[in-house]
Amino acid sequence: MKANMTEPENKQDNDLREIPTWARRYAENRTLPMLVFFGIFVVGSAAFGGLSYLTAWAYVTGHRALAVAAMLVLCGFAAWWMWFSFVGGQRIMRRITARLYRSEGTVSVGPAAEPDIWRKSPAVGFVFMFCVIASVGLGLLGVLPIRYMQPISALYFVPFCVYLGITQRGTGSPFMSLWPTLYGIHAILLVAGAPIYFGGKWEALNMLIPVIGYGVLAALAGHIYSRVALHRLRMLAASPEIPDETGAQEQ
Repeated sequence: MKANMTEPENKQDNDLREIPTWARRYAENRTLPMLVFFGIFVVGSAAFGGLSYLTAWAYVTGHRALAVAAMLVLCGFAAWWMWFSFVGGQRIMRRITARLYRSEGTVSVGPAAEPDIWRKSPAVGFVFMFCVIASVGLGLLGVLPIRYMQPISALYFVPFCVYLGITQRGTGSPFMSLWPTLYGIHAILLVAGAPIYFGGKWEALNMLIPVIGYGVLAALAGHIYSRVALHRLRMLAASPEIPDETGAQEQ
């Protein structure tokens, strides 16, 4: 701090020093695109369920041609879904981010980590995809108990999220760590016998709540904090003799 500075000058100097910090906090917590992604995931899951039901119904009732057609559509949709989840979704989400935050301008917080898991660590992406397919397949075949599908999935889902958090440190919202944390706690409680298992027609909630519900909760926490950070950043940028540093190009 400079010597013999007046109180207003000290305040301006402190405000200037705070701008990069709040700019990073704002940029890291722009999580609205994650909420859009979860919405797409819910629609995709519903499509999976509907196509699977149609395939099974057509086969059981003897409509073999319809069963074959539904199975082909299901396989094609599954292939597209894998591409979207691990490859195409990255590009689409970047465009969604630009549109959602268009009115707020752009912000630069330094070099970003490569978000594409397939290019950075393809082995990790393939292992995760294999675990998902294997657990779902074994569950449908009755090899793995449906009641414990969520705890079983936590064995690979939580480490995968932790890995992503480490590799993308400084570019993603810290609040997203709530997702694997709550997912893991849910799995522990379920194994311990806590009354959080849904039966009958609500059985789908046993995966939907941990996967989507906790993710949405984490993304909302990040979004709310981004509003706080943006408000603080605008106040600092509006201070006398402090230039607006929030209009830089985002990575």
